[in-house]
This record gives sequence, structure tokens and C-alpha cells, in this order.
Amino acid sequence: MKKENFYSEDDMPSSNQKELIWNKVKASIPIKNKPNILFHWKSFALGNVAAVLLIFSSIGIISTYNNLFDRSSTEEQVYETLNTATKQLQDLTPLLIQQASEQNKNSIQSTAEAIDEIDKLINEIKSDMLINGSSPAKETSLKRLYATKLDFYKEILLNQEEQS
Repeated sequence: MKKENFYSEDDMPSSNQKELIWNKVKASIPIKNKPNILFHWKSFALGNVAAVLLIFSSIGIISTYNNLFDRSSTEEQVYETLNTATKQLQDLTPLLIQQASEQNKNSIQSTAEAIDEIDKLINEIKSDMLINGSSPAKETSLKRLYATKLDFYKEILLNQEEQS
């Protein structure tokens, strides 16, 4: 079956005419002056601002949590300072015993032994606090033991002073 053409070859546009037609069509199509952007700067900037805000808010949340719920760090600093001070006094005790007169030597030695017993109690309470947690009663007991220990060191130093 042969297909019948409605137009003859003479009715068809020539190649020059086709080119002129397509040039007019192209001219009538609006051309965007913007090149094809693969990177959207506005989204990039907003994303970076959001990331910085997220980092700062995370830091704020963590520091707030540490300040509100981590009282132990301040308490630990106090106890660490007390340990350092009493350690220095403990290093001084043998020297004071050597310099003491025979009458005071026994008194200073017994006070030093009492201080050693207080140290054992302090260590027991600290280990109990680590295992079972801290409580106001344990903290009060610990502070009283440190105060008693310092009183004993005060007694040793005053006994030394009376000798002079």
C-alpha cells in the first residue's frame, strides 16, 4: 500500500528556508543570561550559620549540664587541696618528732598515729562515696574528719612551739 502525500515536493521548504524559519524561532525564545549554577551560595551560607549555631548551643548545653549536675568537681577540688595541704604537714611531722624533747616526743608520735587512723577513715568514706554515691551525711563526716586532722596538726605545731 502506497501512502498518499498531501503536499508535493515543491510545497516543502528548502534548506535555506528551514534555516531562516529556525533562526526566527530561536530569536523569539527568551534566553536566560544566568549560567547553570551547580552550587547554591545562599543555601551554603544558611547551612554554615545553622552549623555554627548548633555547635555553640551544644557547647552551652554541655557546660550548663556540667555546672548544674556536676557538683562533685568543686567538692573534689576542695578535698584535693586539703589532701595536698595535709600531705605537706605529714611530711613535716617526722622532722618535728626528731626535734621534740623526750617529754613531747611520745605525745607527738601518738598524735601522728591518730592522724594516720583519720587518713584511713577518710579513704574509707571516699571509696564508699565512689561506690555508693555521695550524701550530705558522708560529706559532713568527711569535712569533720579533715577538720579533726587539721586540729591534730595544729596540736603538733603548738607542742613544738611550747618547747622553744
